[in-house]
Amino acid sequence: MQRIVITGSSGYLGRKLVATLLKQGKTVLGIDITNAPDDGGPSEFYQADICDENLLEVVRSFAPDTIVHAAFIVKPIRDTKRMTAVNIGGTDNMIRIVREVRPNRFLFVSSATALGAWPDNPIPLPDTWIPRARPEFQYAADKTALEGKVSALAAEIPDTAVSWIRPAVVGGPKVDNYLSRFIFNNPMLVKIDGEDSTVQFVHEDDVVGATCAILEADARGPFNVGPADWTTISLIAGETNRRTISLPFGVVWWAAWLAWKVHYFFHESPPGFLYFAKYPWVVSADRLRDEVGYKFQYSAEETMRAIIDGRRKK
Repeated sequence: MQRIVITGSSGYLGRKLVATLLKQGKTVLGIDITNAPDDGGPSEFYQADICDENLLEVVRSFAPDTIVHAAFIVKPIRDTKRMTAVNIGGTDNMIRIVREVRPNRFLFVSSATALGAWPDNPIPLPDTWIPRARPEFQYAADKTALEGKVSALAAEIPDTAVSWIRPAVVGGPKVDNYLSRFIFNNPMLVKIDGEDSTVQFVHEDDVVGATCAILEADARGPFNVGPADWTTISLIAGETNRRTISLPFGVVWWAAWLAWKVHYFFHESPPGFLYFAKYPWVVSADRLRDEVGYKFQYSAEETMRAIIDGRRKK
């Protein structure tokens, strides 16, 4: 593995992955709609929308042995057609490119949300668990659908090691996204229907480390990415000196719907996300441990504290 294409190279995880691969002496082509960072950018950079048809020739001329697709709209937006165009259409474009270029490896960055948040989910969910889409939350439902497309691609081009990762809630000392703000910015935490819901954090360094380990091993198929432990609403509240309050799901749902509808600045996701705040979607990374031999550097509690310490310093 020497020549790697990374889509979404200017994003939160993309920047970390680029930096790690450059330190290993790899040559990286970054593709992103946002400019490459002034410091620590990829070896080569092409600024474009992930749906750009010209990407095929750009990638082909770079002659990669590895492609990592991590370009997505993660934060919920109200323009659902745009979100579909980027997340579904952009991945379709990358699948087309992989078919044409036939790299040795293709890794798709999925999400543990693709497995779905359901009341009968086991804790934790194994790698082999069949994803069940939660249609109320578009990002997660799109990831579920895309895993099916990537799985079909793997069967179609067996000479390419096709894999996909499902990280839990990604965190680190500098994380600042809608999910971290949802968990850590509110003055109190809600126990929906009085349940002390589970929250599984995975450190950004472990997501990057697991990705590199999967690629180096030419591993195939789905890989959950989450440590062996998880936290709870009560534990997060205790670590951040906040209270918890119990509210019925219906009350919380309608409040979230209204806040999303009126563009309330403090609320950044549609009410469908609340299914993931109520029901479990904790994952078990058995394949990473048993087949790839990856060992997590941080527990979920340690990652949670890294997030809290980083926010306090800011």
